[in-house]
Amino acid sequence: MARPEARAALLCLGALGCIGGLSAGDSAGRVFRLAIDGDVLHANALEIAGLAFRDIVARPRLRERRLWFEDLAAQAYGGRVRGRYGLDLEPDAAGQRAHSLQFEVSGVDLRLLLQSLGASAAAQVEGRISGSFELTMPLDGGPCSGRGTIEIADASLVQLPFLVNFLAGNPVAARGRDRLTAIFFVIGESIHVQWLTLDSPVLQLSAHGRIGFDGRLNLVLLPRLPFELVRQLPVLGDLLASGLGRLTGNLSRAVVRGHVRQPVIVFDAFAR
Repeated sequence: MARPEARAALLCLGALGCIGGLSAGDSAGRVFRLAIDGDVLHANALEIAGLAFRDIVARPRLRERRLWFEDLAAQAYGGRVRGRYGLDLEPDAAGQRAHSLQFEVSGVDLRLLLQSLGASAAAQVEGRISGSFELTMPLDGGPCSGRGTIEIADASLVQLPFLVNFLAGNPVAARGRDRLTAIFFVIGESIHVQWLTLDSPVLQLSAHGRIGFDGRLNLVLLPRLPFELVRQLPVLGDLLASGLGRLTGNLSRAVVRGHVRQPVIVFDAFAR
């Protein structure tokens, strides 16, 4: 039986041969049907778009002229990444070829991730990231599309400088008790945040808007004070707290513009 290194080499040669044959075509008009169900491939480290992954494993499969790396798993920033990656070897009916990513993350350390990206606010925050993502990227450089959900739990987020103006209480006492959840879509050259909430003992905030791939911001923030003391009143406590929260949210509504490295907040009660 061939050694694992030999099997991996044969697999790669077969895939390269297949890609070459598909790209060059065949003058006799013959149709090739090739399937690959490969061994597990392993890499110690890999860097993609500035993100570092370790102990990566994947199983290559070739089906219907698309090369998939399935059962993909890796370690990253104290957490795990699992999913699949696909690459079109030939254009579809519309003449397009694309990369396809589908993956889930769990337990990723927010501070480690931000430190690796050089974010100045990394030392002020903490939390664990989980979520799921789907992304399609055309090989011809066309617009991307995708969607995802994210949750940051056991977090310290209200210490960020641009949130200080909205706080009602001591942010130090709230460390490790914040939770952020969001739903977003990738459309063209930007991330569209459809829905985002930040729950904290000292702040409740919702947001929507757009974050460009170039770092440009266009977000609307609707902060609400918790009014926990009002909520404890008998009979009408919850109703009063909810009404006061909506009122303060409308009055303190803000627009975030500028760049992710230097956001600018403008209070605008009529922002949409």
